Amino acid sequence: MTSDPTGTGAPVPHKRLRELDFFVGSWDAPGVFHETPFGPRKPIRMRIDGAREQRGFWITLGTAELPTPENPAPLSARYVWGYDPATGEFVADWYDSNGGRAVQRSAGWVGDRLRFQGTITMNGATVPLRDTFTRRGADAYHHVGEIDLGEGWIPVDEEEAVRA
Repeated sequence: MTSDPTGTGAPVPHKRLRELDFFVGSWDAPGVFHETPFGPRKPIRMRIDGAREQRGFWITLGTAELPTPENPAPLSARYVWGYDPATGEFVADWYDSNGGRAVQRSAGWVGDRLRFQGTITMNGATVPLRDTFTRRGADAYHHVGEIDLGEGWIPVDEEEAVRA
């Protein structure tokens, strides 16, 4: 956080937060929930809306799966991303419509890859979680969410997002 260059004294977001501006906007993201111990494989269609909020200190991503015959109980979730200048890391909080919540951190983009890693708590259990976003140009990215149940990383969900 720094002071407002206009002289009002109001704090302004750290300049590194602009590195996440790629995600601001609307996205269509078809994909799949992989088979896991929590459920069978199913196709998903997702809408993602990213915005800067709270005077630009946070980037929020609202995700909403669309109901389909294969996915009659769609999930919705909210990501809140920020930047912690004390640690030099991006921070991510996440919560969903099934009661799940996650806390993650990231060093930032490495080339075209952004990886957040931390933990997710769902149904009373907390496990390691990582989300990897890979840019595929100015208007597309691939996302994979993975968990580790003690035997290595397994994919949970995967989407190909295209700017709407």
